[in-house]
Amino acid sequence: MLLIIPSIDLSNAHAMRCVVGMPGTEALYSEISDHPVELAQLWRRENAKCIHVTDTDSLKGADSSANLAMAVELQKAIDVPVQFLTWQPTVDAYRKLLEAGVYRVGLSGTVYSDPEGIRALIRDFGPSRVIFGVRAHNGDVDCGPDVGMITDEEYIRTAFELGGRRTIYTEVDWEGKLTGEDLDVIARIASVAPMKITMAGGIASPQHLWMLQDSVPKNVDSVVIGRAMYENRFPCQNIWRNIEAKLEPAIHAHAHENSVQSSISKLSSDEV
Repeated sequence: MLLIIPSIDLSNAHAMRCVVGMPGTEALYSEISDHPVELAQLWRRENAKCIHVTDTDSLKGADSSANLAMAVELQKAIDVPVQFLTWQPTVDAYRKLLEAGVYRVGLSGTVYSDPEGIRALIRDFGPSRVIFGVRAHNGDVDCGPDVGMITDEEYIRTAFELGGRRTIYTEVDWEGKLTGEDLDVIARIASVAPMKITMAGGIASPQHLWMLQDSVPKNVDSVVIGRAMYENRFPCQNIWRNIEAKLEPAIHAHAHENSVQSSISKLSSDEV
């Protein structure tokens, strides 16, 4: 079965999406979006086994220091991996995140700017905690002004040669569109190197998931879902929203009490 990974997009340490709740609970979910720790805890209560977090400010070249600090706080607050995708100019920035406790970081342009630094990072923390983010457009990946455009296949081969064993892949045209993912693209990407693949973007319904489950190669083992999760497009979410509506007065009171210092760094490389 494909592992479903809910996502949180951060901008200036705030969540960019708001869960659509039952009538009368709008204020609850609006406030949760202002407190990403509570949002991560909500996904965890709903049985998430991993939380994907994207630093959107870094992808735009803006200051992302608040998002980096929030990623560390999120990992402290939940007992499953935080998978943090961020664009940082140096390998040392990713090392600091891992040392601070973030379970998994997604690398980007540093694949070409500091390959030896990446080899050392994977050697020190393992390929389960250091993965490679691919955000493609028509099969090309923008690796920054110093490198330019690289084909997604070349990028994945390079990541594998550096010791990478997992890629998280999205196509810009899939993001937030709820149009499904291109199965031909997935099959092509999955055949490039013997890496595990996490797909992201485009999922709108259980039907999309079933189609992926039946069609994708075996090394595609997980999918990141954003908008569809926030819009409750999966049947089980109606149950959760009804329960949360009844428990609304207690949710905020207990959110931080239920935070735990994560022991996630002790997970073996085979987990998640």
